[in-house]
Amino acid sequence: MSAIEGLGDRTLRGAMLGTGSIAVHHLRAWQAIPNVQIVALANRTRERALTYGNEFGVDSEHIYSDYRDLLANETLDFVDIATAPHIHREQVLAAAARGVHVLCQKPFATSVAEAIEMIHACDAAGVRCVVNENWRWRRWYRELKHILAANQIGTPRYARFFMHSDIVLPRTDGTLPGLLVSQPYTAHMPRLILYEWGIHLMDVLRFLFGEIARVYARTSRISPLVQGEDLALVVLEFANGVTGVIDISWGSRAPAERALPRGHIDSLLIEGDAATIELDPYRDDAFVITTALGTECRPARGNITPTEAYQESYFNTQNHFIECLRSGAPAENEARDNLKTLAAVMAAYASAEQNQVVISMPDIA
Repeated sequence: MSAIEGLGDRTLRGAMLGTGSIAVHHLRAWQAIPNVQIVALANRTRERALTYGNEFGVDSEHIYSDYRDLLANETLDFVDIATAPHIHREQVLAAAARGVHVLCQKPFATSVAEAIEMIHACDAAGVRCVVNENWRWRRWYRELKHILAANQIGTPRYARFFMHSDIVLPRTDGTLPGLLVSQPYTAHMPRLILYEWGIHLMDVLRFLFGEIARVYARTSRISPLVQGEDLALVVLEFANGVTGVIDISWGSRAPAERALPRGHIDSLLIEGDAATIELDPYRDDAFVITTALGTECRPARGNITPTEAYQESYFNTQNHFIECLRSGAPAENEARDNLKTLAAVMAAYASAEQNQVVISMPDIA
């Protein structure tokens, strides 16, 4: 990828494509970043975009039902794409054709080949293409990275995410479960929990431990309300020898006290040859570090609420994108890097279909 010239300290003009349930978190983050202005919004249902326009100060003449009209009429430095994954390709290619930098919500693409096409198009246009993967920007994962770098648990050997919930199971009162209310399109996705959530967890593990060499996975569907898998078990072999396990479900009966709102930490265990560290959401979001000398427990969220922590991750991700636009430096979560996360997810699906280990090596020549 050729170098991209920085945009300097001037006010940067951006637009949001898509104003679904997640857009409010993006817009709050943009509002908090100095010298950044969201000047236009696009959504297929224009009335929804108008509601956000009223809240975040975007005039109605700059609100569109067709993103192509927005790109044709507005002078922009960047777009923030927060639409459903199957729309990303056409919107990324359209933005690149206009010479506009791209921040795109995860999952970036519906296939590795599609992602490579999008990356090459942005490279050819000389625009930056970054994936809005906010999980790795949560403060506890940044701290974990420092703990591992400081060798506080010795050589890491094993890591496991575990979380089972019931957010796609039918409700006894006939109402829709939580996920299908907040993101109704997920009911019709042929690939579900790994593509929508597991991709976050794989990216965190890549951030902490480096590249994934091989993948083995099992998946199944429990809820009759969804088309895709709602339970997945994935075993990851990292190039540095760490074994990672992702054990997640949205279709499991679980007690109410184990249903965590956004912003709480995920349940993660990391074992090294000198110590074990755990992120425990059931001890008020704690770091639990165990060595031969005993166990230490301390807060992982600091002095902010789960809601504030959730919002902070968007601010951190989007602010990093802006800093890189200004300086011209590559972003940590460039699409070219995030492709490796997407490839690992697709390898997991291939493994589940073939019932065999799959090598996770994307080709991006």
